[in-house]
Amino acid sequence: MPPDRTQAPPRVLHPPASRTKPRREVGVPTAATEGLRSLGRPGMIALAFALLSGAITHSYHLFDYPLYQTDEGIYMERAWAVLREHGLSPQTYVYDHAPGGWLMIAAWVVLLPGHFEAFGNPVNSGRVLMVILHIACVFFLFEIARKLSGGLLAPLIATFFFNFSFLAVYYQRMALLDNIMVFWVLLSVYLLLRRRGRLFSGLWSGLAFGLSVLTKENAIFFGPAIFYLLYRQTKEDANRSFSVSFWLLGFGAPVITYFLYATLKGELFPKNFSFNLNKPPQGHVSLLYEMWYQLHRNTGTLFARNGSGLQPAYLYVAWLPKDPFLLALGTAAMLICLWVGWQQRARNPSLLIAGGLAFGIAFYLARGSVILDFYVIPLIPMYALCIALVADRILKRIDIPTAVPSIAELCAALLLLPSGGYLLKHGQQGQLQAADEYHVPLTFLQQEEIAWVRHNIPTNARIVSDDDIWVALHDVNPVFPYDQSHWNAATDPQVRNKIFGGGNWQDIDYFVMSNGMRQAMELNNGGVNNYSGPEAYMLNALNHSSEVWQVNKGNVHLSIWKVNH
Repeated sequence: MPPDRTQAPPRVLHPPASRTKPRREVGVPTAATEGLRSLGRPGMIALAFALLSGAITHSYHLFDYPLYQTDEGIYMERAWAVLREHGLSPQTYVYDHAPGGWLMIAAWVVLLPGHFEAFGNPVNSGRVLMVILHIACVFFLFEIARKLSGGLLAPLIATFFFNFSFLAVYYQRMALLDNIMVFWVLLSVYLLLRRRGRLFSGLWSGLAFGLSVLTKENAIFFGPAIFYLLYRQTKEDANRSFSVSFWLLGFGAPVITYFLYATLKGELFPKNFSFNLNKPPQGHVSLLYEMWYQLHRNTGTLFARNGSGLQPAYLYVAWLPKDPFLLALGTAAMLICLWVGWQQRARNPSLLIAGGLAFGIAFYLARGSVILDFYVIPLIPMYALCIALVADRILKRIDIPTAVPSIAELCAALLLLPSGGYLLKHGQQGQLQAADEYHVPLTFLQQEEIAWVRHNIPTNARIVSDDDIWVALHDVNPVFPYDQSHWNAATDPQVRNKIFGGGNWQDIDYFVMSNGMRQAMELNNGGVNNYSGPEAYMLNALNHSSEVWQVNKGNVHLSIWKVNH
């Protein structure tokens, strides 16, 4: 029965001690669960700065730099197939990647008034989506850092590196699956931290994480840290079993759907259940065989300074030159987060969670396998988060009026000093100029290449090109239906047999060569002097060709070759 509110409450001289003690929070962390219900005016200003700076750094010069990449073309090509041909690929879908990323790109493109050509080159439509996702990721990272630290300093530091690092700007502009995957991973973490104790937070977080795996399979390496966060958030929750079950349900739904798709198409298992990597089974593609093949790919280590033909030394030739500060500070901060976080895990596991997120993807990169240069993308926000939380811990021990100017000076040095390279650098003649991402135009070269093809090559010509221009040559008139990438011409029997005579070099009319395409063909073929590899007939045709167009700018070389039959 409800109490009789007309009677005076009983007088209690000595209330029980348990009522005077604050309830101990078991979530992540104690400092973050109190007093952070709203941002307040300082927080709104800090968040607005982070969002605005991220929008500017990633959208300015977006359509001019960097050069359109092969993988950007592949994902735009597959999004094109979803909308135009209602399939997952215009060629045979071989399950090399789960389709979540280009399904999202297709959903975005269908909303645009001009579809793929809304912003000029079709790849630009994908890049605009990347900017939108980056702004959302800035918000998620800001809130994650704020809730893990309990203040505004860590969010500002984390989003600074995430927005301004040359490593971040260069790769996060590209229409790549890794950028979409990062969006879903950060959303999954944010949802767990946003509403501790809410029953359905686990469901939506699990669903976001499942979509990240459906976008790029290596997102699974974030799984242990995210699940540990779920465990800590629900440690003393009466509905803990429901929250965990809902998270697993949300995670499993998109993943199981993908396996169900392959099963219904009869492509889950390889023919005769053969997983022999030395003699791939023929007949049909297989999801499980492709997974088995990917698990056994190993072309060297990330730390080899000289690299190899199939595994260039990206750490030394691509990543460190772009931003040694983020990589060095991030690695040190990750180790500190793991060490200190493990010791403090019972009281405040924030550092352990941040270190675990960074370690998961760092382990994936370092374990020894096939690594492409843009695989560093998921490491960037996690390193930024670790740096921010460690810096926040250190600066809290220092007088704030002294610490804030020091942080401001460090950020200004990275932005304005050429040695920092985030905004300014020295040019070839020693002059001070804007960094490449805000200064160098490159993609106009590919536009000139496409224009030459449209005005000088007949539409029935059989063309071998790279994927970066595929949609441009297939989506608007004049359409070139017999244009195929060298990779598909080598590995897809339907393309090789129907368009190129089963591998006859005389059935090729033109080569439209992207930057480094010949080197890629030779590597895919097994070496320069290999005359029996899958691309041998194309290399033979290239040796019987004459160059009819070419353009050079710096280390970029594009060319068009006509085959002499």
